[in-house]
Amino acid sequence: MTDLAASSTSPRASTDTKASPIPAHHATPRTMMARLLRLAWTLRGVWHRIARPLTMGVRAIIIDDSDPAAPCVLLIRHSYVDGWHFPGGGVGRGETLADAMRREVREEVGLIADRPAQPFGIYARFRNGASDHVAVYVVRGWSGTPKADGVEIVETRFFPLDRLPADLSPATGRRLEEFLGRRPVAERW
Repeated sequence: MTDLAASSTSPRASTDTKASPIPAHHATPRTMMARLLRLAWTLRGVWHRIARPLTMGVRAIIIDDSDPAAPCVLLIRHSYVDGWHFPGGGVGRGETLADAMRREVREEVGLIADRPAQPFGIYARFRNGASDHVAVYVVRGWSGTPKADGVEIVETRFFPLDRLPADLSPATGRRLEEFLGRRPVAERW
C-alpha cells in the first residue's frame, strides 16, 4: 500500500491526470458557430443600413398555464445576442404570419403549436437601419418539450410571469408588461 500511495503522489502521476489546456486559437465548434452567428448579425445590420429593406418577423409568447396559480412564459437565449427573448424570426416568401410563427417555434424550441394562436400585436422596429415589422402571437396550445439546439439557441426555459429573469431583453419586457395589462400596447418594438 505504501508503494501505491507514493506513486499516486509522484510528479509523474499528477501530470498524467491533469488536462492540457486548449489554446485560444483552437475554439470549440460551438464557440466558432456563436462567433459566426454574431458576425452575421452584425453584417445584417450593415446590410440594413445600405439596402434599407422592409422585413417582417414574428415572435411567440408561449404560455404554460397548466398551473393557473403560477402561469409561466417560455423564453430563449441566443448565441449571438444577449438577454432572454421570445422565440421567433423572419417570415419567408409565400408564408403567412401564423405559419412563420409555428415554423420558428418548431425550429427554435422544438414545440408544435397545436391550436390556433391568438394575434397580440404588430410592432414597428426601426433600429440599425432596419425597417422591420414584428407580429406577436400568444400560444397557449402546444406539445413537446422545449429544447435548445445549442447553436443558435443556447438555452430555453419557462419562467413564472411574476419571476422573470433580470437580463430580460428590454423589448421582451415591454411586450410582457403589455400582455399582463400593465401598460398599453405600443406601436413600436
